Amino acid sequence: MISPFFSIIIPALNEEKYLPKLLTDLSNQTFKDFEVIVVDGKSIDHTVLKAKEFANLLPSLKILTSDKRHVCAQRNLGAKESNSDILIFSDADNRLPTYFLQGLKYRWESTSAKIISLALKPDVSTPQNETIANAINTFLELQNNIKPTYLLESMFSIQKNIFDTVGGFDESVDYAEGKSLIQAVNKLGYKSKVYKDPSYIFSFRRFRKYGALKIAGNLAKMELAELVGPDFHSLQAKKLYPMLGGTLFTRTKKAKNKFLKNIQKLLKDF
Repeated sequence: MISPFFSIIIPALNEEKYLPKLLTDLSNQTFKDFEVIVVDGKSIDHTVLKAKEFANLLPSLKILTSDKRHVCAQRNLGAKESNSDILIFSDADNRLPTYFLQGLKYRWESTSAKIISLALKPDVSTPQNETIANAINTFLELQNNIKPTYLLESMFSIQKNIFDTVGGFDESVDYAEGKSLIQAVNKLGYKSKVYKDPSYIFSFRRFRKYGALKIAGNLAKMELAELVGPDFHSLQAKKLYPMLGGTLFTRTKKAKNKFLKNIQKLLKDF
């Protein structure tokens, strides 16, 4: 069996609305030498059925079910079942231009880095969204050039042997799980790189749901919690970022209200 150039791993949980759009983008790529591995976290909607509809458009499609409903466990399972030397991890709500994989292949062929991160663009172009996207891209590039500390998990690529060497994602982590991964890679002396092109389209559904200020406050609070200690950090992460996947954005106000009440309570108690 000839290994594909890329293995694209997509953790999914109740993503029946967004996952088909990403799979459509993948089926339209100009570069075709890749496999797609969707790792479902026991969705209660039609995520798996929607994914199966792409069996003919994506001949190398695999659909796995993770016993553990956790994005890190799902990513690790996908990596374990992959056949390529280069892994791409993508969130289920990303969108990709048709030339994306062709451009990423070029980056891999012209770099000595072992992890490649890519710039994002907002799914809805507004002055505020563009400002947020530019801030995220600039931050990721600057910190990577100084000392790689943060990795935006929504979209990045890594050599499989390096991913295996550092043990993949830490499944005990519930927030900013890319930090420990990129720091472990950097500690071993391997380089990471951030490129502006090709870029991908990042879903701003979280910003639309809760507002940029609330999300910024969440992130700041989680960084403070990490300084306090790992046990406290883990507790806050589970409360602030429950494993609800697309349910958080497609169902009733109940999940949103619970999320916001948890934020308010934690801010009062902190």
